[in-house]
Amino acid sequence: MKYTAFFTSLFIFGLSIPAQACPSGNPKSTEYIRRDDNRCEGIKQRNSDRGLRLISFATIGINSYPNTLTLKIPSIANATPDVRVQSLGKNYILDNVSLTSNNSLFTFSWNPFVLNQAQILPTSLRALADVNLGSQVVYVPVILERPSGQYQFVFYTPSRAKFPTFQIRRNGKVIHTSPRNNFQGGEVVFNWDGKNIPAGRYELYVIAEQEQIGRPPEKIPKQITFEHNPNWLR
Repeated sequence: MKYTAFFTSLFIFGLSIPAQACPSGNPKSTEYIRRDDNRCEGIKQRNSDRGLRLISFATIGINSYPNTLTLKIPSIANATPDVRVQSLGKNYILDNVSLTSNNSLFTFSWNPFVLNQAQILPTSLRALADVNLGSQVVYVPVILERPSGQYQFVFYTPSRAKFPTFQIRRNGKVIHTSPRNNFQGGEVVFNWDGKNIPAGRYELYVIAEQEQIGRPPEKIPKQITFEHNPNWLR
């Protein structure tokens, strides 16, 4: 009975250990592996994309990679954000990051070895962070190296799509709109200069019309809540 109880306890304990997020490997390779015990990073084949998804909400002030690259995420509600940096063209992913809390920011710094080896351009980087506040998920901008003076929202659409509706709202009032009435595929970039807009919680409302073969375009609405502060752009 004692041995049975022991092995049962061991089995339950084993289930409680989280699975390794990514495998170990050669740190001199560019494959997606656990690096420096603080992140998963590398080239990883993506699954087939469908639908429409936000892949970046960031302000990126970088033209070339320094010896150490730093990202910052403003802290809201004392909640630790989930963050991902990626470059779709080269299937680069950085995630499962160990963030450091520093005053009103979460920060993370890493060596851009993989980025340089894989010849990933800084302009191709996309970054996204969100916090789960229980009742809702709120997106927070990623500041990569330094602010660029504006936010960059990037959507990915596997099929060509129009964006007849792109609105930023607060309390039901539209404060910015930037529709795209030409069909585009892949990454669709929207910029917003919010330096003169008051801090607070805002809503991004998008309707995309994705092309379908032999059928009318499919309308896909997206409603995203995000946090803004003009100081994050300066």
